[in-house]
Amino acid sequence: MRYSLNEETAPRFAQYGVNVWGLDANADVMENAKLAIEKTAEFFKSIGLPSTLRETGITSDEHFEEMADHIKAHWFADLKYAIKPLDRNDIIQILKNSL
Repeated sequence: MRYSLNEETAPRFAQYGVNVWGLDANADVMENAKLAIEKTAEFFKSIGLPSTLRETGITSDEHFEEMADHIKAHWFADLKYAIKPLDRNDIIQILKNSL
């Protein structure tokens, strides 16, 4: 979500924040978008889901290109319809950001 946040995607994240987290619909769109993302991260943490790859035992980017190829091969059709369409380089960067 953080990777996809920009001026174009902020309204959708802000709307999500209003609808899911009860954020103030009249607040700044970008601030609501950021807060919605943080609340989502807090929720996942509260139920015990890992939030970084390091928390799952992955400590280097050694296999990120292979992982990106796997994701592209099996999920790419879905990724082109993501809130921000993602390509192989985006996937690698998200994996690196997740370490």
